[in-house]
Amino acid sequence: MFRRCLPLLALLAPASPVLAEDPPVPTEERPRWGFKGLFSLGSPGSEYGNGLEKYISGDFEFYRASPKGAWRYGLGVGFGSFALKPPYQDEEEFALLRTYLFGTRVFRVDKKVRPYVELQAGAARTHPRSRLFDIQPVPEDLQPGDSPTKPANGYGVSVVPGVEVSLGRGASLDVSLPFQWFKTDEYDMSPIGQPPAAKGTIFGARFGISWVPNGGEGGGGPKDPWGVGKSYGWATGEVLAINLVSSRVNEYKRNANFNQISPRSWWHNIDEGFTYDDNEFRTNQLAHPFNGSTYYNSGRANGHGFWTSSAYAIGGAFFWECCGETHPMSFNDMVSTSLGGIALGEMGYRMSSKILDNRAEGMGRFWKEAGAFLVDPVRGFNRLLSGHATRDHSNPSDPMDWRPPGGGSFLAAGVRTIGEGESISNDTKTTGYFEFTHAFGNAFDNARNKPYDSFDLTLQFNFGDKVPLGQARVVGSLYKKNLGGEPGYSNHVFEIAQHYDYMNNTAYEFGGQSFGPSLLSRFRLGEAWGLHTRLDGTVMILGAVNSEYAKIADVGDRERLREYDYGPGLGGVASATLLRRGRPLLLAGYRFQWIDVKNGSVYNNDQKGISSSANHYIQMAGLRLILPIRGSLGLGADGTLFFRKSRYSISLFHDIDQRNPQARVYLTLNGIRE
Repeated sequence: MFRRCLPLLALLAPASPVLAEDPPVPTEERPRWGFKGLFSLGSPGSEYGNGLEKYISGDFEFYRASPKGAWRYGLGVGFGSFALKPPYQDEEEFALLRTYLFGTRVFRVDKKVRPYVELQAGAARTHPRSRLFDIQPVPEDLQPGDSPTKPANGYGVSVVPGVEVSLGRGASLDVSLPFQWFKTDEYDMSPIGQPPAAKGTIFGARFGISWVPNGGEGGGGPKDPWGVGKSYGWATGEVLAINLVSSRVNEYKRNANFNQISPRSWWHNIDEGFTYDDNEFRTNQLAHPFNGSTYYNSGRANGHGFWTSSAYAIGGAFFWECCGETHPMSFNDMVSTSLGGIALGEMGYRMSSKILDNRAEGMGRFWKEAGAFLVDPVRGFNRLLSGHATRDHSNPSDPMDWRPPGGGSFLAAGVRTIGEGESISNDTKTTGYFEFTHAFGNAFDNARNKPYDSFDLTLQFNFGDKVPLGQARVVGSLYKKNLGGEPGYSNHVFEIAQHYDYMNNTAYEFGGQSFGPSLLSRFRLGEAWGLHTRLDGTVMILGAVNSEYAKIADVGDRERLREYDYGPGLGGVASATLLRRGRPLLLAGYRFQWIDVKNGSVYNNDQKGISSSANHYIQMAGLRLILPIRGSLGLGADGTLFFRKSRYSISLFHDIDQRNPQARVYLTLNGIRE
């Protein structure tokens, strides 16, 4: 299930970075942006109060303050829930989700202690989690992941008197006594022996932190090479907004069964710890890394470098796992979202940098900004909202931050035929496909040594297969050391690389997150000829591969039978490319991967004393020939083989040998690779 979608980033307008060329605005004249994180306790009344008690909520507010700070206007989201009254107190909670606009009048704005009054008005939605409220009869079209209980929509208003106490530059303690009134469609409360409810009140107390990042001075930190001011606050705000808006979209658009979140579900998830889930392969191995890339680029788009942005990817992933859904925290999601998000996020940031040109004008500028937006949506929104997308200003002075030397692209379009067993003619499937491969930068000649100054990207789109994107691979350099030669130039390079793998077609599924050492070499074979080789060792943090016995996987909140196993492992990759005048002609590659299954085809039965370990041994080999026709145009053909040996320790499971040969024929545009 695609549990998170790209949010409505109009909410992120406050996260607009300050341009390097913008004239400074006096602090006392600049509107300030801020946000609050609040925890609420309260007692319900009116009709909903008949069967419910012990209200608890976590609220987040994003606001803009007037230049002098007396008035604030913004958007808030509340994730609340009630407990059911006895004798149903052990049932799951009854959610109250609020989305509201608010206005605040702050008094004594120049003092340490600042009283205020806030008025809120917006949408309210009640949605129980208890199965007592299941729709009867259960709809025939109810899909896995859909909520079996009915929500009720309505509206509400609140009056919130409170006080802020300054804790330092930009941060304040917030304490208030809100009174809430809400009305929804009539809800049938007969499952707990109460009359229908449509109205409710809550009187309680809330406390939390109000934060104006950078003391209200925008992106006030050091500028990155693109002129964006460094801001920890707005990077944090964007990560929060992505998760909060994603939760709301899933609740209202999809009516999913995991969005009725509140502090009750947060504490329960943290207390239960991590488990594995049963989502589709594409969701876990592609959608979640994409989600992680938006967290990562919340850091990058606000002036931070690779390592700090990586922390935002990890933090955003954990925040969603603990607090973004009611399902148990998923270890596989945590790994794929954070590590996969780092790989896809930095790749997207670098590729968007290659597209952008701050000196371009007219329609050329429009298409460059649009292209960069598609590659890195968070950065694209920030450029729009800050004005960076339309103003004429300088490009990075170092080409490594913009368009690094070296590299090249390879495009292929044709047909692919994949079979099963000893012959490609067995169980054959033939489809069209399109491949894009790009080598970013040149590890041999780059003098600089920053993460992802060079990386390789491969995307393959299959037409008529079970999913459109059949392959996505990123191999990025985290650290390199030249082995001999001049500074910044060498024919042999040692690297520590990050690997992201996603392969998904009708024959097999394979993916994972890996790190390891690499040795890159190039050899001159004559005036026009060259040979490039690469050797990689990989430590797979968590890999996934299709398996016949994965359906016995121990998962939390099972909704489907998973078709793939999870586990760590070790592997190696070897490749060689023969080039003529900088263009690849002949390519050969081999990969081996061992996965030690930790979740999936691992069977344990303590009562009978039966247990089975599981190991997968995966090999992939390929050979490609490209015949030049004219210039960069060529005709290509290749053959590949996927081979999986799955071994189990007891006879209850039969050992499996899976063999899938594939052949492709295609036209190519073969760019020069330096």
